[in-house]
Amino acid sequence: MTTSKNTRLYVHITALWGNDDAESTIKISQRHWKAIQAGAEYETSAWGWYEGRRFSTSWHFYNASLSVYAEDHECIIDCGMEDLIVYIGPNSAA
Repeated sequence: MTTSKNTRLYVHITALWGNDDAESTIKISQRHWKAIQAGAEYETSAWGWYEGRRFSTSWHFYNASLSVYAEDHECIIDCGMEDLIVYIGPNSAA
C-alpha cells in the first residue's frame, strides 16, 4: 500500500462474538495499539451491531486481552489479541 507522507495510519480493530454475527469496531492510533499489545490498559466505546441493530459497547483492554461490555454492562466477550481482526490503514477502513 502506497501512502503519501501526510497520510496518518490508524489501527482498526474488530471483535466478533456469538456465531460471528455480532461485531464492534474501534479505530485507534498506532501508538495506543503498541501500548495495548505491551499490556497497557485502555478503554473506549463504540457501536456494536447484531442482526442489523445498533447498540453501544464499551471496550476494556488490560494485560494484552480485551473485554467488551454491552449497554446493560453485561460482558459480551472476553478474548485475547489473537482473536481480533486488525487492519492498519488510513482514516477510513477499506
